[in-house]
Amino acid sequence: MNIRVEKVKFTKILVTLLVAFTSLRAITLEAAESKPKEMLRLRLGLGSAPAPPLPNSVLWLAKDLGFYAREGLDVELSEFQGTPLAIAAMIAGDIDVANISTSEVIRMTATKGQPMRAIHSPDARLYFLIAARDEFKSVGALQGKTFAVSRIGSVDHSLSTIALKALGLNPANLTMVAMGVPSTRAQALVAGRVDATSLSVGTWITIQKEPGVRILVDHNTYFENAAVVEKVNAVTTKVMDEKPEQLRRFTAAILKTSRLFAENQESWVAAITKRRPDVDRQDAANLWTGFRTAWAVNGLMNLETYKKSADFFYQAGILEKVPRIEVGEWTDTRFVDGVLREIGVNAKFDPTGRTAR
Repeated sequence: MNIRVEKVKFTKILVTLLVAFTSLRAITLEAAESKPKEMLRLRLGLGSAPAPPLPNSVLWLAKDLGFYAREGLDVELSEFQGTPLAIAAMIAGDIDVANISTSEVIRMTATKGQPMRAIHSPDARLYFLIAARDEFKSVGALQGKTFAVSRIGSVDHSLSTIALKALGLNPANLTMVAMGVPSTRAQALVAGRVDATSLSVGTWITIQKEPGVRILVDHNTYFENAAVVEKVNAVTTKVMDEKPEQLRRFTAAILKTSRLFAENQESWVAAITKRRPDVDRQDAANLWTGFRTAWAVNGLMNLETYKKSADFFYQAGILEKVPRIEVGEWTDTRFVDGVLREIGVNAKFDPTGRTAR
């Protein structure tokens, strides 16, 4: 009898210890999982300013909404007026990753100027349009007139030249005027100092109510005649080798922020109008409707699309005298693929064109 009692007592003690051990292990695991990640620093270069009311605003808004911080990243934003300055900062080691022109990533890699890799894109396209003084009712009417561009040979100059030519106007018959950033070109158009210019829809909404200006070529028509992945987030191969964890976290933050904005119009409208008080809420809502399927929910890293964009740059003369290289030589999908294995592929849009490796 006593032996039986002792066995019962022993069993109870064993069960109690087992329960305690299991509880302690669960608490330990929970604590480990909830332990904040070590904050890593990343310097992000932005090839335009201010944040445009377009999908690539995610680069700014991921910081505003705390997505970078939640991934354990302390991101320093540096704004540059154009790709050349951002690339110069990359080469100097002042920034780690930059949002720059796709064609320049190819150029720098192919000419051995600075080996780079596109690791994803925050925007499937630039929403360029051609705005003009309202007396011009057709593209052909611009014959012999002035057209403002960022600089001769810039991406907006090259793409506008291609679009105008496709629409029946010989760009050689235009007087191209280098005037710098989009906001400067927009104001020059309003003041009547130039006859036409290319702008993003985000810049256009800041002048759309001004008298005397109109959209001559809308953003869809422009894109149909000059279809490319125009901007990517890129790094030097040196940074890619030295800071893989920072780049993985950066990629995760971009994809997660993009998914929030793709599913929730108000979240983006509230965020962009807070950062850009000059943008009207209704205008922002209308813009979101226009690009609701353009968010980088899977990283916008379809290599077939990238290859077609590279072919376009070469055929259009944007990469004239630049050696041809394969798409795999200027892209790297490891960071996107790694994140997609964790959070899954969004099947609604932004097809990856591959299985995440």
